Amino acid sequence: MDKLGNRLLLFDVYGSLLTEKQQQTLDLIYNEDLSLGEVANMLNISRQAVYDTQRRSEELLREYDEKLGLVRRYEAEKQIVRDLAAAEMAGDWQAVAGARDVLSGMLAD
Repeated sequence: MDKLGNRLLLFDVYGSLLTEKQQQTLDLIYNEDLSLGEVANMLNISRQAVYDTQRRSEELLREYDEKLGLVRRYEAEKQIVRDLAAAEMAGDWQAVAGARDVLSGMLAD
């Protein structure tokens, strides 16, 4: 996954753990695709304050994922589902059973 995609996924998963100001700042940058200057004008703060809020918020999101691991788990489950689909398309029923067992085990945790 590219860097921006990873940031968006972290924000989607853990964004509600941020303060309202942090959420608003990242939403404007990520989802509205506004520049730091545009966000600063909208929020009546300096461009530097927007930059600092973005960086601190992104670091918090990474820390949350290091502790909770939800994004890594999601990516691992998504890969197993892709493997399962590929095995089904290939008619490799042993691989299908194996992928289903792995996925079932992950979901049971």
